[in-house]
Amino acid sequence: QITKTSFLDASFMKHLESAMRFGTPLMVTDVESIDPILNPVLNREISKTGGRVLIRLGDQEIDFSPTFCLFLSTRDSSCRFSPDLCSRVTLVNFTVTPGGLQSQCLSLALKSERPDIDAMLSDMLK
Repeated sequence: QITKTSFLDASFMKHLESAMRFGTPLMVTDVESIDPILNPVLNREISKTGGRVLIRLGDQEIDFSPTFCLFLSTRDSSCRFSPDLCSRVTLVNFTVTPGGLQSQCLSLALKSERPDIDAMLSDMLK
């Protein structure tokens, strides 16, 4: 079960703590900028103490489950993130452009109609 929250949500910290403690996925929506509270999470600044895996979140240390997964999403297509953030996360752009869609359709048509030319093209691109 994925938990959905936002930086503007009053219970954001509770959702984050719970997801990190129990290893459930957390989706933060409408991310325009990154809250500094997430820096230890994005940097994976975990420590092991007495068999427990802990992470510092604000002024407290909480248990950290290795199955925890964080998703950050935005609807703003013009949103740009710093190179520092981009080096710490995996960015996936789900924006569909007409040119990209046309390229995918042409590729599928070529693969279906002329697999020999498609194989030659993929060999040239390697």
